[in-house]
Amino acid sequence: MTRSLSIIVDGIELRGRCGVTAEERAIGQTLSVDVRLDPPQHGAGHSDDLADTVSYSLIVNHVREVVEGGEFHLLERLATVICDGLWERFHPVFVEVAVSKIAPPVKLPIHAARVEVVRTA
Repeated sequence: MTRSLSIIVDGIELRGRCGVTAEERAIGQTLSVDVRLDPPQHGAGHSDDLADTVSYSLIVNHVREVVEGGEFHLLERLATVICDGLWERFHPVFVEVAVSKIAPPVKLPIHAARVEVVRTA
């Protein structure tokens, strides 16, 4: 039998500097980040031991460090940096990162603009 296990963290809301214009980056925006990560082993489902999985608090901390510590022109780049960092740190078999810019500065009112990046083994 094949089993998979995903750790999903939805709606990490942060202020970040991501935008094409200098003004947009200076002001900052509300960003929402969703992460799905499939760890290389999923023994925690049997052991009930945090050491056998990837703690979602570590995922949240990584996202915060990237978003609050950087400045990006494009959501695509921000999502890629988050995804690559999770890949390098936790060695998962699958990572999906979605970054949404809430109420982006466009001519028509929209709730959000969203970019998704996926990386698989």
